[in-house]
Amino acid sequence: PSQLLVGYNMVGLQSGFFRFFTIEYGLAMSSTAVAVLLGCAVEDPKMATEFLPLLFVPQLLFAGFFVRTDLIPKALQWAQYLCSLTYGVRLALLAEFGECAKKASPVGSEMNPCKQLLTVNQVDEDERGLYWGILWTLFIVFRLCGLILLRKKATKFY
Repeated sequence: PSQLLVGYNMVGLQSGFFRFFTIEYGLAMSSTAVAVLLGCAVEDPKMATEFLPLLFVPQLLFAGFFVRTDLIPKALQWAQYLCSLTYGVRLALLAEFGECAKKASPVGSEMNPCKQLLTVNQVDEDERGLYWGILWTLFIVFRLCGLILLRKKATKFY
């Protein structure tokens, strides 16, 4: 929390600290659930470490950081819905730019820049609850899958 507090103050975010903390906490829980599932799926910890880029690189690609998600081939777009970073980013964008997007467009501008940012990133204010629900569902599903894998390994061992 102290690192988050320092980062929050250095960046000067508009959303409240508690909202920012809650989004980061939900994102961290969902992201670690995927890593736990991977750790439960492999036999050797060294192998799990080698598979980590396979988990985290798609998170960056499908969250819309480097490539807009509508530019990703249709055959791969489904993967964005399994990436917790997608929902964490959408929630953070809503927290930071949601109020600004509701304001009128500046004179001489065709669209409010905040509204345009949310539109480009496919963020909908009305789906905030859905983003939270999916973020926590990903956490629960990945953790339960990890538990199932561990139980199967335990029965196979004895």
